[in-house]
Amino acid sequence: MQKDNSKSDFQLALKILKPFAKKNIKMAHWQLSSTLIFLWGSVALSAFAYSYNPYYCLAFIPVTTIFLCRSYIIEHDCGHQSFYRKKHWNALAGHLTGFPIMIPYTMWKYIHDSHHNHVGNLDKRDINPEMWTMTVDEFNTASKIKRFFYQIFRSRFTRFIIAPLLIFGILFRIPFNKFDAASKMTVLIYDVLYAGLFYLLFINFSFTSLALIFFIPLLFFFTIASYVLYAQHQYEDTYWEKDEDWTYEAATFKGSTFLTAPKWFNWVSGNVVYHNVHHLISGIPNYNLKKAQDALGNTLVFEPISIFKVWGLFKYKLWDEKKKKLVPIKSVS
Repeated sequence: MQKDNSKSDFQLALKILKPFAKKNIKMAHWQLSSTLIFLWGSVALSAFAYSYNPYYCLAFIPVTTIFLCRSYIIEHDCGHQSFYRKKHWNALAGHLTGFPIMIPYTMWKYIHDSHHNHVGNLDKRDINPEMWTMTVDEFNTASKIKRFFYQIFRSRFTRFIIAPLLIFGILFRIPFNKFDAASKMTVLIYDVLYAGLFYLLFINFSFTSLALIFFIPLLFFFTIASYVLYAQHQYEDTYWEKDEDWTYEAATFKGSTFLTAPKWFNWVSGNVVYHNVHHLISGIPNYNLKKAQDALGNTLVFEPISIFKVWGLFKYKLWDEKKKKLVPIKSVS
């Protein structure tokens, strides 16, 4: 829950956080090189272990999953131009880390920029790739079939069983009309490369070996990403406003969570738990987010949410425009 913050508080927060947007190129080189080495090294060792005993692959699944997560963090920072100084170096690193996790870099940058520019705007939900959120009035006036599908869509089962594969595995393969030309082209190029690569893999290796070596860790990554992405904006005291009342300043901070998690999770996820700071200044690199949050202190006061309590946030499904809160469906039925 956020307390009311004046405009001067926001300006002070920006002033405090701005120095942390400075890039450490040596750190960027290390993160990129170590992530790619450990990711593909783990895949290679897993393949080698499979030739002796398929069960040996199980030891490498967590390692591969971790560095798939790390790959996403780098691609994410590249999309915000916060990893390297030059646009073309960010693009190169973004493609190198986006390809193994099946997230086309240019497409991801496009939709993620749209998310940052329109987060919390009720009238821009069609161009904000945030989880489908209906208001109480919209739900009450919707048809029975629409209400049924909405409840299925917002369920834990869908989010953790169906959505990871549907979103990352299938929808990201489609060059939707809403994308710009560069995003569409990137999706198509990735699709052609995947088709050729998968064809070669499946004619030379068994499905079981490919699943144990790479596709199971990839599915684990999709699930972790789905969990964390949900936690960033879907909570009781989040922010939604009509366009005439919406402000970028309030939406970028009030509508994003400050999560608490173990240090190991913060490292694996690239400090994604400090999503409030990230939305205020998206140019802060992942390795500076904790320092930025510590420097911010009580300038803008947030009530942290434990990453382990995100599961309980799934009961909040509808935006109540009167209460300015996400509420359970049963509370308005």
